[in-house]
Amino acid sequence: MTNTPQDALVELFSQAITQLKSDGVIPADHDVSIMFERTRQKEHGDYATNVALTLAKPAGKNPRVLADLIVAALSTDSQVSKVDIAGPGFINVFLAEDARYKVLDNVFIRGADYGLAAPDSKQKIMVEFVSANPTGPLHVGHGRGAVYGDALARVLTAAGHTVKREYYVNDAGRQMEILATSVWIRYAQIAGNDIPLPSNGYQGDYIQTMAQELFEQHADQFVLSPESLASAQSGLEDEAALDALIKSVKVQLGDESYQLFFRKALDSILADIKDDLAGFGINYDTWYSEQSLFDSGKIQSAVDQLKASGDIYEKGGALWFKSTDYGDEKDRVVVRENGQPTYFASDIAYHFDKISRGFDLAINIWGSDHHGYTPRVKASLQALGVDSEKLKVLLVQFAVLYRGGEKVGMSTRSGQFITLRELREEIGSDAARFFYTQRKSEQHMDFDLDLAKSKSNENPMYYVQYAHARICRIFTTANERGLTIKAPQDTDYTLLNGEHEAALLKQLERFPELILNAAQHYEPHQITYYLRDLATAFHSWYNSSRFLELEEEPRDAMLALCSAVRQVLSNGLGIIGVAAPNSM
Repeated sequence: MTNTPQDALVELFSQAITQLKSDGVIPADHDVSIMFERTRQKEHGDYATNVALTLAKPAGKNPRVLADLIVAALSTDSQVSKVDIAGPGFINVFLAEDARYKVLDNVFIRGADYGLAAPDSKQKIMVEFVSANPTGPLHVGHGRGAVYGDALARVLTAAGHTVKREYYVNDAGRQMEILATSVWIRYAQIAGNDIPLPSNGYQGDYIQTMAQELFEQHADQFVLSPESLASAQSGLEDEAALDALIKSVKVQLGDESYQLFFRKALDSILADIKDDLAGFGINYDTWYSEQSLFDSGKIQSAVDQLKASGDIYEKGGALWFKSTDYGDEKDRVVVRENGQPTYFASDIAYHFDKISRGFDLAINIWGSDHHGYTPRVKASLQALGVDSEKLKVLLVQFAVLYRGGEKVGMSTRSGQFITLRELREEIGSDAARFFYTQRKSEQHMDFDLDLAKSKSNENPMYYVQYAHARICRIFTTANERGLTIKAPQDTDYTLLNGEHEAALLKQLERFPELILNAAQHYEPHQITYYLRDLATAFHSWYNSSRFLELEEEPRDAMLALCSAVRQVLSNGLGIIGVAAPNSM
């Protein structure tokens, strides 16, 4: 089934190109890519293609001459009223007047699937996003990456790709040890020990909650001497003192007892993260443990493979990856002097494993502060014999939150932040998702909480949802009046001949191509922009018309168009994970 006018035109022109190949005008073995774009000016038709310009050289002909030959080879098509040639060889296509109504049949036939591409021959893509350290609740800073990642996965799925969502759980390394030790210190304080929590430990109330739960289960079973801990930190600066404290706690508690605090912290926070994201409409196919890379030997295997290829050398007791050989600005340590792998070593193993799982494309969504990390990861993939183009890194700027015109500050370590859950409770998941999706991911974003909560046309989410609810109300009113409404396919679409109707039909027709374009450029915000445009066109039409007061035939045609707009609004909102309410 043809989904867009471009599809029909590509098929029509492909037949002409095939004929010209058969006639020897175009080399038979030359691959031809035919692209159509909407024209900006009405006098240039509805669509234009530069195929004659791209084929001129292999055909050995003037582009305009070749354009004449292509047009002459076109079959008659009822959807096309005129084809002409402009400039150096552009071909402009004018659609027949009746062709613009075809979109309504497409919408009604496909319903909730209108705009979605068939998954034939598409890519298998993994989108990894959020992947925040499980050291505390998700906050509004994580929200933008969460919504962008999920919306992008939805857009790619709508474009016909097979998409898997993955969360990389950073459950190994120093930050987790700081977290576990912070919980133990709060536990010891509850047990009556005067052990201060360092300022560079985790301070939030959630630490206190976990410690209280452990104390209720184990009383003072795991209390240690404050003096022994203090002596371990004597004379050291902040970070070194914290490391010494962690080491001392681990040694004195013993591995089994220390793991009790470690697992409590990890399991509690990870469960909270999963619940938080699910409440935000985000569910993952895989939760991938960093620790599993150690346990399975995949880190060591990757390091050994890089050693064997000559891409690792020893310097100062550490092992270094020759990332400069692959375009990075400097070489990188993969194993420290003490024999412990670095975070980078984990990332090498993880990304190698990711691509090895059969994905055509792996998309990482990282905070903008990670922009310098991409070259070294791609370098490691190249060294391991993997096509680094299979990894796409997309960056997200954190949103700046405002309430009452004042900026809301945040600090994860100090525990001073607004959680993602608090944001959802304050403005709702729909508003949060819509507002987060309004900008390109790499653009700065100011998030106005007051605007997001407002029930006014200035609130873009409310404006779009209200368009859907308004249409639902139109049909409710029609039923209350006892009006008999024909099925859309039984109405006379040609009665939709005004400027407002033409604008809406054109917007509906754009939807499938917009999805493909949004997927191609990894820009789910295009869907949000489109919905605002469609809602604007509908509200403008509604305010100029009195649908239910018209004669039966024009009324039914208007209601058919209303029904199509409602369907596309619902489909578009669904792609960005926002509800389409029937009433507001």
